[in-house]
Amino acid sequence: MKKLLTTILFSVFLFSLSALTVSDLESAMLGANPDILKAAEEITKAALDVRDAKAGYAPTVDLTITGSYIANPIDPIRINLGDYIDTRSYGIPNDYITVYGGQESMYYQFQLSLTQPIFTWGKLTNAVKLYQKVYDARVLQMDDAIGKARTEILTRTAALYWLLQISDMLDSQIAITSRLVELADDARKNGMVLETEALSVKVQARQLDVAKAKIDQQVVLMVSALRNLTGIKDLEASDIEFDEAEFNRVLAELRASDYDTLCSQCLSDRRITFQLLGVLEDIADLTSDIAGASVNWKPDFALVVNADYSGSRLPFVETDWYGKDDWSATVTVALKTTIADGGKAIRNVTRTASDVTEARLDMQSAKDKVRAAVDENWTNLSVYGAQIDYQEALKLQLEAQGEVDRQLLDSGYGSESDYLQGQLKYNNCSIEVLTTRISLAAAAYTLLYLQGEL
Repeated sequence: MKKLLTTILFSVFLFSLSALTVSDLESAMLGANPDILKAAEEITKAALDVRDAKAGYAPTVDLTITGSYIANPIDPIRINLGDYIDTRSYGIPNDYITVYGGQESMYYQFQLSLTQPIFTWGKLTNAVKLYQKVYDARVLQMDDAIGKARTEILTRTAALYWLLQISDMLDSQIAITSRLVELADDARKNGMVLETEALSVKVQARQLDVAKAKIDQQVVLMVSALRNLTGIKDLEASDIEFDEAEFNRVLAELRASDYDTLCSQCLSDRRITFQLLGVLEDIADLTSDIAGASVNWKPDFALVVNADYSGSRLPFVETDWYGKDDWSATVTVALKTTIADGGKAIRNVTRTASDVTEARLDMQSAKDKVRAAVDENWTNLSVYGAQIDYQEALKLQLEAQGEVDRQLLDSGYGSESDYLQGQLKYNNCSIEVLTTRISLAAAAYTLLYLQGEL
């Protein structure tokens, strides 16, 4: 938590007019991403729950104080001594004797109660362990949220980097098709091509306009998603810097890794996902133990100490408060248990045992899903890599053919239309390379996330 707070404070002063790297975006994410901030708050609450659970070991002390004012108290009771005995025979004066001094207007009551658990069949101990496990789960959930957010930032930053290049290439394509439309119109007017051929070129130009609009839309969506992830509301595509050389280095290391080693790392119990599922399994076990300790005929023992005072004098303030002997103290060993509840406690034990089984099945299911994801993205590395190799080879061929077409055009034997069509094919191949690299980055970063490298 201290490291997180330090990072949040640091991120406030981090950004300048220079381009933002992926590390800059991650720092901003730690300080502003709602999911991560919410996870941090959950950790704080879980830590308080642990302290509350540990407080169950300590005694509970309750103090009750009441003060009452009696508007019409009972009057004193006096008797005439001569009405009951012959005072002259005893030589005593005949006088009134006060039998009851009367009720005072103020009446105070104090009650101090202390309850100390003695034996609870492990419920208190298991409750502390349970809330500690919940705290551990919250920490792991925040770590996992950070890892997922980092993966998304890397993937979207890479996609944005190549989408912008695709957008630039589409601008070049649009310029080329505009020239082809002019050539087609001139050729149609001279009767060198049919009307349908000229219309085909115009349709090709409109297709590029649609493709450019779609790419621009994806750029806007990528930037919007990065704003939400990082909390930088004025973030623009031009502000972001992507290190393609670093990506190529990471990709090369990933391709050179051994599949079995990679798979074992992704399926290791040390991975956050499986640590979290293991903690949830422990929580289910502890819940089952607590339920087992709460069945019928398993009494809880506690020591109860009560101290009481009641009277018309305020203790320690008014005089003679202790002389009336209006205080008492009791020490009690209390036992509490449920004798019969219609089988509810037993069914609760069975229910929690089922939760334990479900937690273990969740662990196995998660490992199966991770293995499937590893297999899919690992094969994608090979497939996308092969596609890029093919497209790069095709680019070399088209580049060579373009050079021949340019030389023919310069010498007066070639057609400008043929040369421009060759340029369109070359650019389309380059766009295919960039599109495939976006898919390749998604597969690579997903594998790094599953491996625990992010």
